[in-house]
Amino acid sequence: MKLWHKIAVVAVVFAGLAVAVFFDWRRRQPVEKPEPAPVADCVMDALRLIAKLETAGTSPSNVVGRVFDARGKTADDFRRALKDLPGHSRHVWMPGADRWFIVGHLTTNGVPLAKAMEDFAALESARYSPAELFASYVGTVEEVMPAFSSELKGELLPEWFVAKEIPEIDWLDVSGIDPDIRGRVHGEMRSMQLVRRELLKGNMAAREAKDRKGEQAACEIWARCALRNPNDSMLLERIERLDRNARGFLAVGKLLQAMKCFETIILIQPRNAAAVHNFGMCLKKLGKTEMADQVLRRAEILSQ
Repeated sequence: MKLWHKIAVVAVVFAGLAVAVFFDWRRRQPVEKPEPAPVADCVMDALRLIAKLETAGTSPSNVVGRVFDARGKTADDFRRALKDLPGHSRHVWMPGADRWFIVGHLTTNGVPLAKAMEDFAALESARYSPAELFASYVGTVEEVMPAFSSELKGELLPEWFVAKEIPEIDWLDVSGIDPDIRGRVHGEMRSMQLVRRELLKGNMAAREAKDRKGEQAACEIWARCALRNPNDSMLLERIERLDRNARGFLAVGKLLQAMKCFETIILIQPRNAAAVHNFGMCLKKLGKTEMADQVLRRAEILSQ
């Protein structure tokens, strides 16, 4: 079953020979790539909240935080950044595919989890809970450094962390938290980190994909991750960039390229009403009125 057919059956409920003919034609069209997108809003939100968590119960002057732009960087570049970071306890976070965060604590005090949870509860709106943020936690500098041996060459990729063991988070001070709550929060953090590793495997599959079957395999992995943790910042980053790219294509009249972006979003998030609606509008502009009406009705149902 072709990828577009699967979308029709599973996500958007298309049918008929006309659909198959149209999508087979679309599949053969060249795909152009827009300019690289800026930092996604969901990643910026994660960076701000990680900084808030890391400074809970202490003065911001006791904490050094640096955003590391991984684009075009090598293992040597990252190793130098880790070595140059001051602090007694140094932590590595990966909220986005190419925006990482390294944090150093100048004191030996642990981060009080109770205070962090209190601070988050006081926020009017926080995009992520403390447990969800820990999907992005990679480990301490000491835990991470061995993964960046001098043998590693080429572009720095987040997928290098797939094989790394789930890190212990012994720098969190859990005193004052009920043991049951502590156990539940720790379990949620660990679950989020396991999902992130699956997400990175999806990234690897997408990078290595040679055809539509390979792309579909990556989307299926991301879709499973979206079911288990729909609020993973790196997953949201992918969705946000796909949407931004689609709108950029629409702005210059490249409907087919925009549809490919919306297609991928729908595969990852079949109930994404906005993506289904935009997909239907593209069909309408292409003159596929009957098909578009079916999709737009589906979008209306999803939005209710």
